[in-house]
Amino acid sequence: MKLPKPSTNTYELVPAGNHLGVCWQVIDLGTQTTTFNDEVKKARRILIGWELPNELMSDGRPFVVSRRYTFSVHEKAMFRKHLESWRGKKFADEDFGEDGFDVRNLIGKACFVNVVHSPSGDRTYANVDSVAPLPKGMPSPELVNEPIYLSLESGEFDAAVYQSLPEWLQGVIFDAPEFSKLGTTGELREVKMEEDLPF
Repeated sequence: MKLPKPSTNTYELVPAGNHLGVCWQVIDLGTQTTTFNDEVKKARRILIGWELPNELMSDGRPFVVSRRYTFSVHEKAMFRKHLESWRGKKFADEDFGEDGFDVRNLIGKACFVNVVHSPSGDRTYANVDSVAPLPKGMPSPELVNEPIYLSLESGEFDAAVYQSLPEWLQGVIFDAPEFSKLGTTGELREVKMEEDLPF
């Protein structure tokens, strides 16, 4: 077989502004290591993704945008602030813990997502700056994309969902200690190593 020609697809940037968004992705990234100002930190991270039904790409599909959060409910944590803004109310004590709020319930829920453009090097990124609830009585649109939920908790992990993710995102999750503890990494590691071969 001959090698195909390289793709000529160009990256379409999500327009800046306040958009109607519907949550279609909730992905547990596990504990990630980050470095900021020479300080190394480890923290559990989560990715929340929204599709924007009123903003369409050139092929007619809705734009999607996501944000990675530290999975923290500290009062100053951005994850908690955005969730409370989205819900339109503060969390109560009973919302935390084993019988509390399940982030899986975010999928299919609509909100307004404020997107800002942030230049970095020779590329501009679309970042989620804030999240706000829909006005009372405004209906939530149906999802176009297949919803994706991935948890690295024991008994909740779905290998098929993991393998359906883009390779770069699989790589991010693969290095998390929570992923290693699932006991499925041997088989998945073998597949990943084969994919890494140069020929």
